Amino acid sequence: MNPYEVLGVDRSASAEDIKKAYRTAAMKNHPDRNPGDHKAEERFKKVARAYEVLSDPSRRDAYDRYGTTEDPGASHGHGMGGMHDIFSGFGLDDAMRAFMENFGFSSGGSGSGVVKGEDVTVKVDLDLEEAALGGRREIEVERNVSCGECSGTGADNAAGSETCRQCNGIGKVSSIRNTLLGSFRTVNRCHVCGGSGKIPKKLCSNCRGRGFEKKKSTIAVDLPAGLSAGHYIRLRGQGHHPGQSGIPGDLKLLINKIDYGLFRREEDDLVYPLTISYPQAVLGAEFAVPSPDGDSLRIKVDSGTSAGTRFKLKHHGMGRLHRRGRGDLLVEVDIHVPGKVKRREKELLNKLEESPSFKVENS
Repeated sequence: MNPYEVLGVDRSASAEDIKKAYRTAAMKNHPDRNPGDHKAEERFKKVARAYEVLSDPSRRDAYDRYGTTEDPGASHGHGMGGMHDIFSGFGLDDAMRAFMENFGFSSGGSGSGVVKGEDVTVKVDLDLEEAALGGRREIEVERNVSCGECSGTGADNAAGSETCRQCNGIGKVSSIRNTLLGSFRTVNRCHVCGGSGKIPKKLCSNCRGRGFEKKKSTIAVDLPAGLSAGHYIRLRGQGHHPGQSGIPGDLKLLINKIDYGLFRREEDDLVYPLTISYPQAVLGAEFAVPSPDGDSLRIKVDSGTSAGTRFKLKHHGMGRLHRRGRGDLLVEVDIHVPGKVKRREKELLNKLEESPSFKVENS
């Protein structure tokens, strides 16, 4: 689904235009104004997700370039790459929370009363082969995980828990909020039990009632080919655990920088600078050039090649993110001109200059 089409704006729309379109569509399709209308609820979720993408400059740029968000591999819980729908996995709770935040007041938690843990961001540096071809990388991360002693309840196993009197075990409380936009029913997480519906009779001695403990672990991530610095890979449910009845946040891998070595990147193509001698440029020669695969490729430089000429080796460049195939390897020729020459070399050059083949006519 195209987020521009969902909000009814063109790709050149300003941030203010996008915000206005979101406001109009969200108000029109809000569940409180369309009780029992499941189609309106679906539209409400889609406009919220579309605004989430287009209001973030990096996500909008990623969608414009690749037809997806900046989270390559987000549709796979364990980091597998591939094309994905930017609207997948975005529920009504997410849409309601986004609506509340964007209209200036907080919902105090998801409508279901389920607490989601914080996301964890880890910076990752890649070498050329990983960025060009993808591959598996093991990431060490320290995060909050469900307490192994109490299984996340926060209660001493022997003492157990009792029903929260504030929410009567539901884990959430509702109220009516009057705003300039009208009256809206808000469903908030119970602040007493944290959304679990239960209160520990005695706190777990291991986590002191928090329901989580900090641990280091190693996670294997499959990197898609064609990543650039600044991209994120989102691993759903691999972030901090909030404890009790909550669900973990996400783990976001930020591609911090890429070591391209001797190469230079131009979108999906790689440029390799090849310096040759003047006689080689005049007479032609064959050369071995490296590739991101680690292979050595052969290239023939024709006689009479000038500086700046590029030779194309097809399908030896960067992998295309979320698309099939690869870019090209462009070998860019530079000609070495010695700063100093010996007397004999100078004599030979003077003779060559007199030859008609080497004369340059300047008008």
